[in-house]
Amino acid sequence: MDGVNSTRMDLLAAWRLMNIRQQQSERAKNKNAKTKSYKETLEEEEKLLGIYSQSAGVASTGNKKIDNLNIKLSDLISQLKALECNDGGQSSTSSQQVTVSYERVETEVTVSYLSYERVDGLVLRNKHLAETDRYAFEFQDGATFRIIDKWSGKSTTIWGDPHVDTSDEEGNCNGEFSDLKSSDTHTTLKLEDDTQITFTARDNGVIEAVDIYKGSQHLVGYGLAYSDVALASSLFADHVDVSYDYSSRSPLGDMVYAGGDGNDWYNTAGQLIWGKTTGPRITSRPSSLLQISIRQSVESAFFSATINQKA
Repeated sequence: MDGVNSTRMDLLAAWRLMNIRQQQSERAKNKNAKTKSYKETLEEEEKLLGIYSQSAGVASTGNKKIDNLNIKLSDLISQLKALECNDGGQSSTSSQQVTVSYERVETEVTVSYLSYERVDGLVLRNKHLAETDRYAFEFQDGATFRIIDKWSGKSTTIWGDPHVDTSDEEGNCNGEFSDLKSSDTHTTLKLEDDTQITFTARDNGVIEAVDIYKGSQHLVGYGLAYSDVALASSLFADHVDVSYDYSSRSPLGDMVYAGGDGNDWYNTAGQLIWGKTTGPRITSRPSSLLQISIRQSVESAFFSATINQKA
């Protein structure tokens, strides 16, 4: 019985494929050609299966014999193979657009706990780092200088020609030295502990020198554009001068004042020039600081292709 059922399925599949091929060929020759409806096709299949069941001795009901119908399974399969090998050039091709998109999101959370010891005056740690009780000064390279407000955890980076990057704003260019118009060569940042930092840098150039003044103390740093090639990019000098000559002090140039939440900068009229207040103003020294940094990256990919299918 299993062999009979398998043969019936083969016969049905061959019959359907032949009908499909025949209708495709007729439509290719004449687009107005009449084709059989799905109902008519099913009725013919039922009649075909009924006749085959009778000849095979399989019981069937509700089927009428079709006169002058003599079908052999081997003949159907042979004709089907012939159509597959040579369809008279009437095959049709369909196109399908396939689109695949991919996205991966990575989130990195960094937690740091900082405990600050009291610092007296201006102290040099190494050629990259100096600090006062409230601020740390990091000369990262010859064109990048970072001011960190240790009390609030906020920072301001001076980099490039020169740009201003405040840590609590998006992007790395939140201002320019050229925003200030009084001087093209010198810009002074006055901090909340009365430390003053004077940058010698043209508005369209890189850092030449950085002078840090705290009371009677003075520390000089040498940037990428310093006139003495031997000292250029040597960063902080090897000591803090405690008896510098005020008459040789660099011009102040444009003046901005720290305020807000630690990295907001105002002009002499009290107008906000750089920065955005994102937290409370810090007026007292914390014994420690807990910092939480969240960094998120998104990776996306998109692929689209057209697949041609021949019927």
